[in-house]
Amino acid sequence: MIDTKLVENIENYGICKGTGKERRKLLVDDIGLRVAEKAEYVIVTGCFPPEGMPHVFRAFKRLLDHFQIDYTLLSKEYCCGWMPIGQPAVMAKNEEDIARFKELSKGFIRGNFSQAEALGAKSIVLYCAACEPNYTNCLKDTRLEVISCSELLDRYFTDGKLSLEVDYYPGCYRFRRRITTESVDIEPAVRVLNKIAELKVNYLDANLCCYIPPHLEQLAANLKTNILVNICTGCYNNLRGKLKDKPDLRVKMLPEIVWEAVQNR
Repeated sequence: MIDTKLVENIENYGICKGTGKERRKLLVDDIGLRVAEKAEYVIVTGCFPPEGMPHVFRAFKRLLDHFQIDYTLLSKEYCCGWMPIGQPAVMAKNEEDIARFKELSKGFIRGNFSQAEALGAKSIVLYCAACEPNYTNCLKDTRLEVISCSELLDRYFTDGKLSLEVDYYPGCYRFRRRITTESVDIEPAVRVLNKIAELKVNYLDANLCCYIPPHLEQLAANLKTNILVNICTGCYNNLRGKLKDKPDLRVKMLPEIVWEAVQNR
C-alpha cells in the first residue's frame, strides 16, 4: 500500500520527508549552486544524494564553473518518487502499486519540466541514476532534452591526466526493468574515463548487482585497486556501506575523478 503521507509531502515540499530547507541550504548556501535562474541546463540533483555525498556535489560544482556551463537548480525540485514509493512497490511485487507509482511519478516529473521550461532551459541533467528510468517514461511530455550527469561531463570534458589505476562499476540497473523498457546508456561515462591520460581502468561486470550478496562477493573479489568509481548513486551508497571491511578502499563518483583529472592536466 502506497503511503499517502509521503505522496502529500512530495506534492507540498518536493521531497518525501521534511520541508527541504536543509537540502537547499546545503546546495545553495553552503556549496553555492545557482537556483531558479534562466539557464541552458537545469540540474536535477535527486532527493537523497546531496546530503549523502556533499563532497561529490562540491566537485561537480567546481566542474560546472570550470567549464562555464550555464546551469541552474529548480526552486522546488519534485522527487520522482522512486525511493519512497516505487522501490517498495517493486520489492513487494505489487503490480497495482507499481502502476500507481508510475502515474504519480509522471505528475511529479511534469512539475519539474514545467519549471525548467519557464526558465528557458534546453536540457534537464539528471544526477541521480534512480531518477533516470522514470524520466525516460516522460520524454514525450516535454520539449526538453533529458541527459545524465555523465553525458553532460562527456560534452564539456575534453582531456585530463591522472596517473592512477581504478576499478569502475557502472551498476546493473535491474530495478529499472520494472519501470521502463528502455535500456540505460552507460557509454558516456566510459568515454569520459577514456579521455583521462594515464588512467588505467579495471572494468567490473555490470551484470552483477551489488545488492545481491553473492554478486557483491564476486564484485569485491574482482577489485584490483583501492579506488572504486561509480556513476549510480544507489550503488555508491550501498558499496560504501557494504565494503567497510576494506578500510583502504575509497568509493568515488565520476565527478570526483574528473575534477582530479582536470586539476592534474
